[in-house]
Amino acid sequence: MDIVIQRNTLHRALQSVQGVVESRSSAMPILQNVLISAEGKNQVRLLATNLDIGLQGLFEAKVKEGGSVTLNARKMFDVVRELPDADVNLIEEDGQWIRMECGQSSFRFPGLPPSDFPSIPDTGKEKSQSVPSKVLAEMIRKTMFAISQDETRYTYNGVYMESEDETLRLVATDGHRLAMVERSGLGADFNGGVIIHKKALGELVKLLSESADSVEIFMQKNHVIFRMGAIELSARLIDGDFPKYKQVIPQDNQHHILADRDGLMRALRRVSLLSNETRMVKFVFQKGQLTLMTNGSDVGEAHEVMESNYSGDELIIGFNSRYCLDVLNIIEEPDICFALKDSLSPGVISPSEGEGYIYVIMPMRV
Repeated sequence: MDIVIQRNTLHRALQSVQGVVESRSSAMPILQNVLISAEGKNQVRLLATNLDIGLQGLFEAKVKEGGSVTLNARKMFDVVRELPDADVNLIEEDGQWIRMECGQSSFRFPGLPPSDFPSIPDTGKEKSQSVPSKVLAEMIRKTMFAISQDETRYTYNGVYMESEDETLRLVATDGHRLAMVERSGLGADFNGGVIIHKKALGELVKLLSESADSVEIFMQKNHVIFRMGAIELSARLIDGDFPKYKQVIPQDNQHHILADRDGLMRALRRVSLLSNETRMVKFVFQKGQLTLMTNGSDVGEAHEVMESNYSGDELIIGFNSRYCLDVLNIIEEPDICFALKDSLSPGVISPSEGEGYIYVIMPMRV
């Protein structure tokens, strides 16, 4: 193989695969490599996989001689990052070695046989569905922060994606909280729901932020493939049943209290600085005011009063402050709404205007 590729193009291509290649030294050595293949006379394909996630893309290059090589993705990226803005020449030599030349610099990398590189799912003749890139990226950001970090609860380790009457819905939960976002009118029609792992979603969000228009989604039995122009990301689906989330969402929370998002977020940050290891903050709702309180902490106590439109009897409920701050950071609207029933029932936080996003949070014993 003998190809010439612009340094910035090669840097962008190698950067895109860094989150996909296997970083553990104990893993199969080939999984730490990126497969570079010449495609015709004007393109090269880069492919990386860790067996659960695969990423491939086509990039412009001048192909003098075809072929394929696999090289350590991290080492190659580190070198290319330091190269000047000039053409990079990759030349295959005997014994699976590759010489890389750029200006006055020259490097040699050992490779592994391309035939040993694992294959990744192909779209084949599958029918795709198109969703606006910005919409999907927003939906992922508004849910994936609620994914469980406990790897033993594997069906909680991803976001559940389903469609119903052309409404696309994403749901995530860790058992203590639940985030759900819906967007209608997208024409989405997925046959049954699927669970997509958090790591694949993290890589997808990065790619969606660079995608101008829409993303094509291909559903397969065990995988989902997202195509954004010349880039394809494939992800193995989590096998199992997602929790029955609709049963968790309260339907009879009669108290609806409005709050300024920024003001509440700043107050909660201050008060939570003196919370104990459980991170619990008491929300005390009284006529015309909301008081945030912490006590029982070795480092002290905190208490802050805010105006409120609450008009019922005193209601005291404890929430994990980090769980509250997580959602306040995600909601973009200026005002939020608390929907509450009593001190022992789940609360719901949502934007005060507009539908399509709810956050359910379990109370803590006060």
